[in-house]
Amino acid sequence: MKKQTSKDYASALFTATQGLKGKELHEVIHNFVSLLAREQKLKQAEKIIAEFVAYAKKQEGIQDISISSAHELDTKAINAIKKSFGEKVEVTQAVDESLIGGFVVKTQDKIFDASLKMQLVRLKHQLH
Repeated sequence: MKKQTSKDYASALFTATQGLKGKELHEVIHNFVSLLAREQKLKQAEKIIAEFVAYAKKQEGIQDISISSAHELDTKAINAIKKSFGEKVEVTQAVDESLIGGFVVKTQDKIFDASLKMQLVRLKHQLH
């Protein structure tokens, strides 16, 4: 039998709880926690929850992006970046003083580097 991963548990929980509310939802979650206890997976609960949140966002078409910039961006700039990634976007912003200027956007599987630092590196390579 295949060993169950945190992602497997997360997707199973998502499927089992989809559309449920109140008492029914409480009962399914209680049974799920009991299953984790029986299979000695309670120590992985935090990871399973994180996987559940990621899976639920993916199913709902929500994309997480992380924006790093030399200084904190204003709302207008953040909204312009968000718009290029679609309608359902959640943003985390961080300041990275090593960037000099511009910004870097990271998605789950891609990095878009529009930093001044990277532009200078590209220019240097073009000149050689």
